[in-house]
Amino acid sequence: MKKLFISVIALAFFASCTNTPKTLENVKGIAVYGDSVKNDQVIELAGLQKEMADQAKKDVKVKGIVKEVCQSKGCWMLMDLGDGKDIRVTFKDYKIFMPKDLAGKEVVLDGFAYTDTTSVETLRHYAEDAGKSEAEIAAITSPKIQLAYEAKGVVVMK
Repeated sequence: MKKLFISVIALAFFASCTNTPKTLENVKGIAVYGDSVKNDQVIELAGLQKEMADQAKKDVKVKGIVKEVCQSKGCWMLMDLGDGKDIRVTFKDYKIFMPKDLAGKEVVLDGFAYTDTTSVETLRHYAEDAGKSEAEIAAITSPKIQLAYEAKGVVVMK
């Protein structure tokens, strides 16, 4: 029994001496939607296209400014990639809805970027959600290939 006790004490001592990795803190902001976002390897949205290189899909955390939010439910956002192009952000399993007044605010996203072909029907749906006129909606006649992002977590910054 004494040997067992000493063995347990020795094991506890050696376990306490090992280097344990630091736990990463969550990104701090004024609001979190979906999963929290760990504060590591977050890149600026403007660098996303370079980060993607020739990859069709990449897990990546990004931060940037919200340009537009779905005014119907808050079920998508548009963000500026910095080169005049936008990226549409949707949310994992349609479980996250953003505040409709988020335009102009900085956010940090955790999820994945991917190249997407958006159908005419979906583009018209997005235009309707954004409050576009009938003429603007009817003018959408071809699909669009663009960079897109699916977020599982969003942190709104101060």
